[in-house]
Amino acid sequence: MNSKPTDNKSPDTKKTATSMHQESSYPSGILSQLFTRTLGSQALSRSWWQRWVYPVLFLLTLTLSLATYLTLDSVQQSVDSYINDNQRALVGGDLILNSKQDWPSEVLSQVETVADTQTVYDYQFSAMLVNDEQTLLASVKAVSPSYPLYGTAELASGQPLWDQLTSDSVIVAPEVLSSLQADVGDRITIGDAQFTISDVLTKEPDRPLTTFGFGGRVLMKQDALPSTNLLGQRSRINYRIEMAGDPELITTQREQLTDILTNYPDIEISDAESADTSVSRISDNVLMFLKLLVIAVLLLSAVAMYGVISAFVSKQQSNNAIRLALGEPLGSLKRSYYQLLIVTTVIACIAAVALSLGLLKIGQPYLVAILPADVGLAINPISAIKTIVIALTLTLLIAQRGLSALNTTKPATLLNQGASTQTQNLPWYRRVPLLWYGLVLAGLYAFFAYEVGSLSLGAQLLGGLIGFVAIFWLLARGWLWLLNKLASNTKVSWMQRIAIHNLARKGNQSALFFVTLSLSVAVLTLITTLNHSINAQFINAYPEDAPNLFLLDVQSDQHDDIDAIIEAPVTYYPVIRARVETANNVAAKDIEPADGFDDPTRVFNLSYTDTVMDTEYITESLTDDALYTPIDATNEQIKPLSILDTAAGMLNVGMGDQVRFNIQGIEIIGQITSIRTRYERGPSPYFYFLFEPSVLSAAPQIQFATAHVSESAIPELQGKLVREFPAVTTIDGTAIAKQIQELVVQMSRLVYVFTLLALLTGVMVLISSLLSTSQDRMKDSASFRLLGMQKRDLYALNILELGVLGISAATFAVVIASVGAWAAITQWFNLQFSVPWTSLAFGGAALIMLLFAIAIIYVRLVIGRGIMARVRAMI
Repeated sequence: MNSKPTDNKSPDTKKTATSMHQESSYPSGILSQLFTRTLGSQALSRSWWQRWVYPVLFLLTLTLSLATYLTLDSVQQSVDSYINDNQRALVGGDLILNSKQDWPSEVLSQVETVADTQTVYDYQFSAMLVNDEQTLLASVKAVSPSYPLYGTAELASGQPLWDQLTSDSVIVAPEVLSSLQADVGDRITIGDAQFTISDVLTKEPDRPLTTFGFGGRVLMKQDALPSTNLLGQRSRINYRIEMAGDPELITTQREQLTDILTNYPDIEISDAESADTSVSRISDNVLMFLKLLVIAVLLLSAVAMYGVISAFVSKQQSNNAIRLALGEPLGSLKRSYYQLLIVTTVIACIAAVALSLGLLKIGQPYLVAILPADVGLAINPISAIKTIVIALTLTLLIAQRGLSALNTTKPATLLNQGASTQTQNLPWYRRVPLLWYGLVLAGLYAFFAYEVGSLSLGAQLLGGLIGFVAIFWLLARGWLWLLNKLASNTKVSWMQRIAIHNLARKGNQSALFFVTLSLSVAVLTLITTLNHSINAQFINAYPEDAPNLFLLDVQSDQHDDIDAIIEAPVTYYPVIRARVETANNVAAKDIEPADGFDDPTRVFNLSYTDTVMDTEYITESLTDDALYTPIDATNEQIKPLSILDTAAGMLNVGMGDQVRFNIQGIEIIGQITSIRTRYERGPSPYFYFLFEPSVLSAAPQIQFATAHVSESAIPELQGKLVREFPAVTTIDGTAIAKQIQELVVQMSRLVYVFTLLALLTGVMVLISSLLSTSQDRMKDSASFRLLGMQKRDLYALNILELGVLGISAATFAVVIASVGAWAAITQWFNLQFSVPWTSLAFGGAALIMLLFAIAIIYVRLVIGRGIMARVRAMI
């Protein structure tokens, strides 16, 4: 009697004693327990590596996703570090003034209170260069002797900048020499002046990146600018003043200049911290888009990892039961799995670092469009740490969910008496791990918010992800239900019926594969369609009669001479610079654009004409198809106005509303009497606002002209025009089209690479889902063999099953993505929609071949090897 209570407590006592013994025998801490090697863990490890398909699939999926994330994050960290370390050099100073017109005396007086060594006057514009028979459109920058305030301008000779730059010489970028076929020491003409090329500019601190550059850079001295006679004739010069100093000086100057600039709204003021750079505008957006694609790949890889772990745990069911029957605790059993998966994850991290090094080296040429040339690309230590943390966290979370099946594994499994049915009788809220899903969603939200640097945008991304997945998931479930009904209620062959029923089998993960494949194919289709439509409109289908020669800064008295040189019809467009003060009595600064694509406070180009352009048509007007309708108003300043529909959306105005403009101090009010829209946004010019010629013909203006000539004749015409009219800038439209094409191709390659990774990961999900259901499939296949089905029938059955699921998923994805692409192209970009039939055909053929290959390999390697043993066991 006395011994009975003692016996009841003895298991706990023994367990406690065992635990104490283990704790005293091994180093303390969770990590030491996690990596303790036992006989069971060694057997599990051998089983894992001998069944090579599981570790290979696990490593391949995780390595690819980690390598792409590490690569992009390293690039992003490099750009951020570059901007932080060189912010003042990138923007030119601590305080920057920017204007499109010459400086008012009040501004100059205030700037002159700063020492000359702390001030740079900067003039930037485009101009034609002439060297013998060669001409080139270049970006010219004239600077004062204190340039640069921060950073260093490096020359090929290694000499200091101001030793090589004189009033009679210029320094040019390498591309200028190659384009002009010139050498250092040659003479070139800029405007009305000639200069000697004294050196080559290899690095310019405040010009790290230009996505679209007109020619190369030419650096000249400020004192040499008047001799070109371009300063007074041009209205497109960008005037800049850059100042440097201690925080107290900069704060004082900012306050003083801000007060002065209240009378000059056209002048912008910014500092090093608030100024936006071309690097931050371009690279951040592109890299963030690619980063979101990589995050999608990470999420898909998590799904594939879950399938691999589930399949392996299911394969080890008997071994797990044996270990439990021999008295091994469940915690020790799980710990052996965690140990194995963490070791595998560490291997994946090492492989990801090696692969990332290769991606950085190979991807360098494709990143030059979005990165400055002097940004060094290497694996960032912070990025490596983030990647390792993500890998371990992802593995532990997925393993915790994948190993949940061990909770219901009992020694009775050895007798084919699975105890997993215990959970099937529980209510759904007990079977669904709500806490696990809650932790995953919270972790995803934190990850998104951290990556994009915004709590609200992180929530939007998470909501968008959940929404897209839910749509495709519901679509998958509905489609599978419909297929099942059709197979049951219509006359189809027995093999088709079996294949469709297999798709709807519980635990087959058909919906999961459908969702992942659909999302991957949808992204690829969307990008392909957008790229094809842009190419078809701007590059491949460039209209034969479209303008390909553009002339800027044309004067009215030059028309006849220009016509004689070009010997082709030339169209001239007057341009008047103006700002919007109010729209429908709302100040421009208070307007919230409905479309959000433009800034109502910027300087706009106004024009005047009596006719509608060929690329436009009138959608609304007071008088049928008339640009202008006379206005009965007592205020003579109110004039009829025709507005483009996009500008009306930007200003939130409509028919009959009034827009007040300021044209260099002169006020004019336009009342909308017609609204226009464009057929397309091609190479033809367009204006937001049009007035009658009598209203603006006397206003200060510049003109640009367009003409269509033979492509081969453009270089010769450029030479004649620049020699006759040095102040007129000519632009080769075909060169711009080629430059756009190169950028589109370059960016498309980047996006395609990362999107193909998403598709590859989707395929990994398919393979993992096949592995996770291999036991049930082998059992069904054995039953089919007993019923007389041949091996070729098994091949046909699996091919049919994967083909129906994969092709239907891809079809839905292509349709949905095409609708989305149509909306984006026609409504957002306002372009003509074009379907890439050839690309879709090749993609569809490749997908069918891939599904066929997976089905063949799966039947041969997985089912074919073990089916006869299963058949003999069933007999």
